[in-house]
Amino acid sequence: MIALRPFRAWRPVAEKAHLVGSRTYVSYSPEELAQRLAANPHSFLHVLRPDDALSEGSPRSERFHRVRMAFKRFCDNGVMQRDVEPAILLYEQSAHGNVSRGIIAGVSVQDYRAGRIKVHEQTLTARENLFAEYLGSTGINAEPVLLTTPDGTAWEALLDPLLTTRPAYDFLTNDRVRHRLWAITDERMRERLQRAFAAIPALYIADGHHRLASSARLAEENGCTEVDPASWCLAFIVPRSQLYIYNFDRAVTTLGDMTEAGFLDALGNIGKLERVEAPWSAPGVIGVRTPGGWHVLHLPPASAKLNAADRLDAARLSDLVLDSVLGITDLRTDKRVRFVPGIAGTSELVRMVDGGEVAAAFHLHAVSFAELKAVADEGGTMPPKSTYIEPKLRSGLVVYSLEDV
Repeated sequence: MIALRPFRAWRPVAEKAHLVGSRTYVSYSPEELAQRLAANPHSFLHVLRPDDALSEGSPRSERFHRVRMAFKRFCDNGVMQRDVEPAILLYEQSAHGNVSRGIIAGVSVQDYRAGRIKVHEQTLTARENLFAEYLGSTGINAEPVLLTTPDGTAWEALLDPLLTTRPAYDFLTNDRVRHRLWAITDERMRERLQRAFAAIPALYIADGHHRLASSARLAEENGCTEVDPASWCLAFIVPRSQLYIYNFDRAVTTLGDMTEAGFLDALGNIGKLERVEAPWSAPGVIGVRTPGGWHVLHLPPASAKLNAADRLDAARLSDLVLDSVLGITDLRTDKRVRFVPGIAGTSELVRMVDGGEVAAAFHLHAVSFAELKAVADEGGTMPPKSTYIEPKLRSGLVVYSLEDV
């Protein structure tokens, strides 16, 4: 049984919505961040990274307080406004020919703790503590966790009547992504959605493991009950059919003391290695790019004794190649490894190898939702950077207050 919480969102005024929403600030280089802060006074980056909070010498509590004050200025200056009535929000994002349509609502940290919101990624205690402190100090949750429902739930059909009405927002951002948003204020529609989700046994985290874990930690530390806003986490929920999972490729900066020929010979001892003009994507097939060109490595069949996480191509590449051949034992800390989002295409791997940035690159088949679900259902943990998932949500389009209803 999944609980949904309608809430009174803080949202940009309609005429400024296209200026406010931003990608998470860690996705910008320092130069890009400075440029966007200078060029757009309405960007939510001014809240996430107010100029006077950039000093690394400032105590964390002071930096978080400045974020809180920056958000208050946005509200006082009329950039953000509060919804009058609690609502669930219908949000649609169209990008790269894909459409993701779902709801933004509060989800219960109790559902998370009870295992009804399933994880596939291990969280770090230090990051949980950091984000929990951030949420408690700023009083806002400005970036939803991305969740998905498995096949067979069909709740999204309940949203169809709203699509014929005028949205509160309908705009394109500079990256040619279209955003549309409606407030579901009709109480009967909200109740139908809540009943539909009450019949869903589990949701699956697609992106935002640390954000949800931090929300749960904050609620526990403060003894919050279900009536407290801090017992809920801001979430964007989409049906599985509108979640787009891409591969995350790998590259290594050095082959150690191996020559290219010696490295390829070692791969040939692992599985069938073919020289090809261009790699193809298939389960169990790894594209390998070296300065000499492309090969594909056919991995040997996985043992039936392996758990779902260890059967993933990324895990088997780590075990059979990165560890056994190159001595890379920890992808989280080894500086020889680079991760490349699959949406960059194999051309990016070619550029990196031919430009001398890396010694070899590996192109992987995308993880399927069935594989992700199997790992989560087993309580397993995927290898680092196993998936690149869209939609990528904007910070600041919908803000959840942790302090009042």
